[in-house]
Parts: sequence; C-alpha cells; structure tokens
Amino acid sequence: MEVKLTLVELRGYRDWTELLGSDREWRIQSTQARLYEVASRASASASALAVPLRYDYILLVTTGLEETEVKEVVDEIAAAAPVGVRHASACAQRPTDAVAKAFRALRGGLADPCLGDLTVIAHVDLDDVTSLTESTDPVEAYRQVQSLLNGVSSLAFPAGGIVQYLGGDNILVIMPTEGYERLAQDLASLAKVKVGVGVARSGREASALATEALDEIRRNRSLGPVRVRTSEALLSTRSP
Repeated sequence: MEVKLTLVELRGYRDWTELLGSDREWRIQSTQARLYEVASRASASASALAVPLRYDYILLVTTGLEETEVKEVVDEIAAAAPVGVRHASACAQRPTDAVAKAFRALRGGLADPCLGDLTVIAHVDLDDVTSLTESTDPVEAYRQVQSLLNGVSSLAFPAGGIVQYLGGDNILVIMPTEGYERLAQDLASLAKVKVGVGVARSGREASALATEALDEIRRNRSLGPVRVRTSEALLSTRSP
C-alpha cells in the first residue's frame, strides 16, 4: 500500500524575496504564514493535509485524491502566492521516495499517475513540556524540543519518514506504509515522549486519528508510550 504526496513548488520565490529590499524579512514571514494558512484550509477541505517544507515548497498528503481534486487545492495556493506555482504528485510506500519521484517529475521526468491507498501519520509529543517551560524558560524548552526533533529525524528518515515540527511540543511524522509499527516503537525509545499513530486513507483523517491516539495516552499512561488508531473504514475492509 502506498501514500500519495504532492509537491508544490513556488517558482522564482528566491528572486521575489530579493526584490523586496533589505527590510524584507517581516514581509517574507507574513507571506509564508498566509500561504500555509491557505494551503492548510484548502487541503483540509479536500481531506488532505498540508506540511510546510522550506516554504518555497509545500508538501500535501493527497492520498485518495484524483488529480483534478489535487489541482483544486493547488489552485487555491496559487491564488495566494506571490509567484507562479507548479506541482507534481507521486505514490510510494516510503514518503521520501514519493517526494523524490514528484521532484523528478517537476524537473521534467515522467509523471506517475496514482491515487494511493494508505496514509500513516504519527504525532510525537514531549512529555509535560508545560512543566519544563515553567521550571526553566521558553527558550530552554524550545531547545529541548529541537533536540527531540533531531532525534526523531535520525530515526524516521532512514525508514523513509518525513518529519516536521508543528509548534509547541508536537512533531509530525509522515510514516512509511510498511513497518510503521516498529518505527513508532523506535521513536518511543527516545526519552520522555509519547507517540500517537493514525492509519487511514486520507491525510486529514490519519492526522486526526494520531491526535486521538495521543490524547488516549495522556488520559491513561498505562497504555504505554505508543498508541495506534486505525480508521473504521480500513478496519471493515480488513475484516474476514
């Protein structure tokens, strides 16, 4: 089973930033925040999920979407972008492979039309970051979250996972569709973390299920540091 990812490229983004003059950083940050908001809302309306990369690239989890549906999301992003936009989609068991295939398509390679059929999302959460912040300060807490982010990346990337920091103490991982249970256990071996995993067809539902799994761990720590929630639709198709 494979996840479908769509890579959205803002063409000429660097040239645009350099036209803004030296007092430009606040303009760039404002534009990036607005673009991510548009991408998040448009993706959610299509049951997809938007993940920022370098902001001149935006990654969409579009499993199950036809290309016409993907284009509708991208068109909304393009309408808010200060430069031209193009995109390509690809499917693979490993999310990093899907991105590599989509990037090759953007650079003139052959597109690989696909729908994808499975999305696995993990939310990795540092234990009791609120108490940590109060006992130290926000900068020290942020430093520890960044250290955790590095640890998560070092485990997820070799397995084909894609890691992104979502703010606060929450780290998102687009997981491989095979072997995600073992990767989740490996991530849980990092000190003081909880790992909620969501398994569904769409990116939006997988992310929501991962959050539900994380909330279950918070309510009942006897469940252990890893919890997996699978969509009812997938469970019904797997039933004998």
